[in-house]
Amino acid sequence: MLNKNNSLISRFSQLIYHREFFLVVILVAMCFIIGNHNEGFWTMANFKGLARSFALDSVVLIGMTFLLISGMFDISVASVMALSSFSFALLFVNGLPVPIAALVTLAIGAMIGYINGFVITQFKVNPFITTLSMQTIVRGLVQALSQGKPIRAAAKAFTIYSTSEIFGIPTVFIVSVFILIGVDFLLRNIRYFRQLYFIGGNETSAELIGIDVKKTRIIFYIITAMLAALSGMLSASRLEGSTPTAYAGKEMILLVAAVIGGCSLNVGEGTMLGSALGLLFLFVLNNGLIMFRVDIFWFNFAVGFFLIVVVLINTFSSEAIANRQKKNIKLKL
Repeated sequence: MLNKNNSLISRFSQLIYHREFFLVVILVAMCFIIGNHNEGFWTMANFKGLARSFALDSVVLIGMTFLLISGMFDISVASVMALSSFSFALLFVNGLPVPIAALVTLAIGAMIGYINGFVITQFKVNPFITTLSMQTIVRGLVQALSQGKPIRAAAKAFTIYSTSEIFGIPTVFIVSVFILIGVDFLLRNIRYFRQLYFIGGNETSAELIGIDVKKTRIIFYIITAMLAALSGMLSASRLEGSTPTAYAGKEMILLVAAVIGGCSLNVGEGTMLGSALGLLFLFVLNNGLIMFRVDIFWFNFAVGFFLIVVVLINTFSSEAIANRQKKNIKLKL
């Protein structure tokens, strides 16, 4: 009996050290606090709004998580979303069927991702500089092509992909949950995806054990841009058109969500589940600020505050782990 109790205590102590566990606890607490303050939080209308928004952003978050685990990142995703939203709506309005318009838009996203990955890996340009430049180029291209004018596309064939429901639950949310679970499984169990952790942890060692680091990074930059393009198309479908100035700052929200969820640029760590919970945390936080009638412009302040807190926690915990390991080595000696 004592052994069983010790085993349960040991498992529980291991559980509380996981970032995902703390995020779940915080999310549950936040939901109860907001729900008790405002009953509108528990309404189906509020849930559907949160679910659709979460689903669209989680698509891009998958690619961002891949890159962060491998030691890279992409801040051009929001601009790619804007360009994809615009091109998808424009092609549809000009007579192309939705599948063809979607394929063309995905091809544009893939090309942007390839350029990002190629410049970073072949010319060894800093990923921040590369993707910042691409962000500016793509955003400028959208504004030049659209002349700042939105596109309206309210046809059912265009909007059905993001507005359909299954038993009252948005289809995009159901699909995104299954995709997130699948991606989390791949990162934990499949060797091809596990190599991202090796690349992020030590690029030189990854090359020495036979991983083609340059090729892998280019592939995942392409995947990330294509996912951003997909999210832009789904968003255009939901909003019945495209606005050239949309999605500004979205890349920072995604980066913060992934970092809150446990991703790190330094040691090649993170999980898809953690990133998804981090994104959900930000959505619930934003929803809570609205419910408490706090000025929405304070949301960016809150996001920045939580980012600093998480970075400090990561820094101190890493130092604590390193000091503990040094003490153990000294004791063994």
